[in-house]
Amino acid sequence: MATPVDRDLGPAPSPGRSARQFLVPICLVVVLVRATYVLRPLRNDEGGYLLVARQWHAGGEFLYGDYFVDRPPLLMLIFKVASLTEWDQAIRALAIPFVLLFVLAGWRAGTLLGGPVGGRWAAVVAAGIMCSPALAAEQADGELFGAALVMAALALALSAWNADSTTSRFGCAVAAGAAAAAAPLVKQSLLEGLLLLAGLVLSAWWSQGADRRRALLVGGGGLLGALIPCAMSLLWLTAARIEPADAWHDLVGSRGAAFDAIWSTSPDDSIRRAGMLLVLGSITGLLPVVVTWLLTAHRGLRQGSAERKVITLLLGFGIVGIASGGAYWPPYLLQLAPAAVLAAGALAPSVSRAGAWMRGCCRLVAAAALVGTLASNVIYATVPSAWSSQRTGEWLADSKAASDTGFVAYGLPSVLETADMPSSYPHLWSAAMRTLDPEQTRLRATLAGPDAPSWVVQINGLNAWGIDEGSRLRDLLHERYQVVAEICGYRVWLRADLTRELAPPPPC
Repeated sequence: MATPVDRDLGPAPSPGRSARQFLVPICLVVVLVRATYVLRPLRNDEGGYLLVARQWHAGGEFLYGDYFVDRPPLLMLIFKVASLTEWDQAIRALAIPFVLLFVLAGWRAGTLLGGPVGGRWAAVVAAGIMCSPALAAEQADGELFGAALVMAALALALSAWNADSTTSRFGCAVAAGAAAAAAPLVKQSLLEGLLLLAGLVLSAWWSQGADRRRALLVGGGGLLGALIPCAMSLLWLTAARIEPADAWHDLVGSRGAAFDAIWSTSPDDSIRRAGMLLVLGSITGLLPVVVTWLLTAHRGLRQGSAERKVITLLLGFGIVGIASGGAYWPPYLLQLAPAAVLAAGALAPSVSRAGAWMRGCCRLVAAAALVGTLASNVIYATVPSAWSSQRTGEWLADSKAASDTGFVAYGLPSVLETADMPSSYPHLWSAAMRTLDPEQTRLRATLAGPDAPSWVVQINGLNAWGIDEGSRLRDLLHERYQVVAEICGYRVWLRADLTRELAPPPPC
């Protein structure tokens, strides 16, 4: 007789039915859905990272050359790989195997926590989250790539913990440590893999009936694996002649300064985006999964079990990581994705009321991803303004001369990437400009100097955040530039000493 859980996911699998019969269809669906995202225009971060990666060279003013970006080297290496082709959307195609890794690792972790049924529910949640446009998961951003590495680290750590042989346990622990240490080299706050390893080792070492031999194997293997990406990072810093203290300042220290700049100049925007995060997290099912676990896990699992403690720890850490981000963009929510997958895999198989609630949350994740994918495809097919940044970049590409440079006021470097146009100003994002050039001293010097950009694209008010209260930038812009077009609602300025044959305005 089938249990309620089995009826929810179809008939119980026969002994001869393998996990492949479930995983192959769900992976094919994921690939098809992700393929619909490939040809969409690149978003702000994607275009900016690709622009930085294309000019990445040693000996520049900043970590990666001539532009400042506060993102770790492994993320930039992924974009460097994508930049080897002239096709900008290659980065979206490169994201597909990372998403599949997330789904397969989620299934493996769910299976270890909740058996075959737990694995299926975990895979459903993993696929839904990674195909949810409301979470900005259609983008190839640091949160997506990093979450895939965290999910792999969690699955490998649990595999090491449950391995039968010493060799398998140590090998999985080494791989888990490597993936766990690689994740913060993509996104600084993604430390959940390291936390899980540490939690398992401490639990085995100090708990009643301690298994210290297993703790030593997993801890030693995890530490060895974690040293691999760390050593590679140090080798890169040495080869590029970058001081570790400088790298730490750019990748970690500057984040605190950016937080202060964001909250001191636009607190209302941050509060509004934080509220939007709560809405998006709720309608996509991600936050319901998290809340269901935090409120009801004790009803569906053994009180005080190691699984409950570790998953709760990871979810709590993820919430803190999101809160400390400051800007609260939708991809931030992906930090919760790996731990949410563990929660679904551990609790959904339970026949308790808590398990039923979790299964309902899992269905919400899948339904939200389906509706979101269909709705976003309709929007990109029917709403021209959804393509405004790409159309603006394409217009610039058709209107520019070969040696032209540009500046976007403020942010949206994807316009320059689409136009294949470098910038003579090093801060491509508005947050970096507000943090490192708050008085716009360097920006004004650039616009007034011999390397002044040929084009300025205005997407925000020139006094946004009160950054040009004295009108010094606006006066300089009117002195040296003239408005030549308005493309997709963006005012485009050309330096007054230049003439260009302008392309026809695109439909927007």
